[in-house]
Amino acid sequence: MGTKKRKFTTPHTLVIIVCLIFLAVAATYFVPAGEFIRYEDPVSGETVVQAGSYVSTGTNPVSFFRIPIVMYQGILEAADVIAFLLIIGGAFELVNVSGAVLALCRTVAKRLKGKEFFVVPIFLALFALFGTTMGMSNEVAIFVPIGITMALTLGLDKVTGMAMVTVGAVSGFTAGLMNPFTVGVAQDIAGVPLFSGMGYRGILLIAMLAIDTVYIISYDKMVKAHPEKSILYGLPDEEDFVADKGQHEKINGRQTAVLVVLFGTLAILIYGLMKYQWYFEEMAGLFLAMGVICGLISGLTPSQIATTFTAGAKGIAGSALTVGFARGIQITLSDAMVIDTIANAVAGAVNALPGSIQSIGFFLAQTCVSFVITSGSGMAAVTIPLMAPVADLIGLSRQTLVLAYQMGDGFSNLLLPTTSSLLGTLAVAKVPYGRWFKFMFPLFLIWMVLGCVVMVGAVAIGY
Repeated sequence: MGTKKRKFTTPHTLVIIVCLIFLAVAATYFVPAGEFIRYEDPVSGETVVQAGSYVSTGTNPVSFFRIPIVMYQGILEAADVIAFLLIIGGAFELVNVSGAVLALCRTVAKRLKGKEFFVVPIFLALFALFGTTMGMSNEVAIFVPIGITMALTLGLDKVTGMAMVTVGAVSGFTAGLMNPFTVGVAQDIAGVPLFSGMGYRGILLIAMLAIDTVYIISYDKMVKAHPEKSILYGLPDEEDFVADKGQHEKINGRQTAVLVVLFGTLAILIYGLMKYQWYFEEMAGLFLAMGVICGLISGLTPSQIATTFTAGAKGIAGSALTVGFARGIQITLSDAMVIDTIANAVAGAVNALPGSIQSIGFFLAQTCVSFVITSGSGMAAVTIPLMAPVADLIGLSRQTLVLAYQMGDGFSNLLLPTTSSLLGTLAVAKVPYGRWFKFMFPLFLIWMVLGCVVMVGAVAIGY
């Protein structure tokens, strides 16, 4: 009898994260430790590095026996994100039990029958607007259940629902027409007028949205023709986002009230983010209140509200832990003091490139650094002072340097498993990281090609 060949299956996200932690620990035995001198910039108020001040201190390896400790420390450092995700899971479970979002999506789907693909560019443009003005990243997880429910109701893929929201937000975040957290910080450090050069970044945004729309719709058409080619094919169906079979055609009074509370909450959220720079504490409190109010409107008793909330939080708990474990990678590299070493090596590599491709080198270098520094503002504080003298020497404008930074930081946000916003969104959507990677990697490569073209164009026009 012949042996049956085992088919490869994508490992669980936690397995992938743990493997990356092992790789990071192993790297600390070979990559030398080192650091830059840091000071507070008098103009921006940011703590930045002093170019040319890097000093190597030899290796500072992290013991493999510390891996479980690092994972625990990661959970502690990511506690705010994890708690936020648990509350989001519980709150939206209380919204879901009313059937209000499903009823609304079903009503919209009936009006859009035969025009399903118009929803994709509309969602992309809407969330690109949020991303490019207020730097929406962690907050995007809140809107994912609505995107997924709409997509499934229209007969589209669950991954499409997540992509319509996240890809749109990241496209806007990357172009950053008025994004204070990346472009604003980077231009301030680089000494460039705040939010200047908006026209060329607007062209970048339009190009990204056009590419996103074609990519997602092409994927949808492929899945409609060949369902077995779906990224999620073979996974057990999730009941959370599955629309009913057409029962209760009309939205009832309770559902209408729940929708008013839901969209009123989202409006308050957007106002709070833009006006008062709300963070996890305020957002979590807002959605916790929303969930309780929606539960009461739906006619649930206090005990039923508690049970429903707990069930929603429980469903997201396992995935939320991946956010904490992923933070362990950064802790490992930080404890070993190799992050500055990597940044210094990347800057040196760019300086050694021929002048004709140095602009592209800046962009690729920023992308490489984003693998170890996942914070947009943190990456600006390290790389802009480091790269600025190199840019000045080769005649590359500071504006173009900032452009390279924002694309290098933004493009990778939907690919790296070390990004808290991505893992949090995947947790809410209940999409395995390995499956999402298969969907996102080709689009990431297309974005990278676009980035190279944009950098060449920036040099050509003297941006």
